[in-house]
Amino acid sequence: NLPAFTPPDSIFAPVWTSLYAMMGLSASKIYQSVGFALPLKVFAAHYTLNLLWAPLFFGLKRIRAAHCLNYGLLLTLSVSMKLFYSINKCASLLLLPYFVWLVFATRLNSKICEMNPTKNGYNNAMLEADLIKLQDAARKRVNL
Repeated sequence: NLPAFTPPDSIFAPVWTSLYAMMGLSASKIYQSVGFALPLKVFAAHYTLNLLWAPLFFGLKRIRAAHCLNYGLLLTLSVSMKLFYSINKCASLLLLPYFVWLVFATRLNSKICEMNPTKNGYNNAMLEADLIKLQDAARKRVNL
């Protein structure tokens, strides 16, 4: 179950492409200024969390764990932006659209959690994924 304000699937690829391009440009500006110092180490930790989110949410259907991870993403991005700002204001501002997207994504994830309650470690997203697997298995058995 998804909230009404969920963007269409076609939005995600261009948004993430733009955000990753801005993240890369931002990180390169900091690297050119200070090398792989503390600001980039914090950002690397943030980026690692970012890479964990999709498998957690989409793959494992652990929507609440992904929601908690969103807050870690917001925290580490805020710290990164503050550190970047002290070195290169432009590098920090390049992360602002990503921060706004993360705030939106956190709200979206919160609403998805609300609409898909978890009981005994199982939620509607897991149920739907299991139903799809069962339907696929049934199609194979009847050779469709």
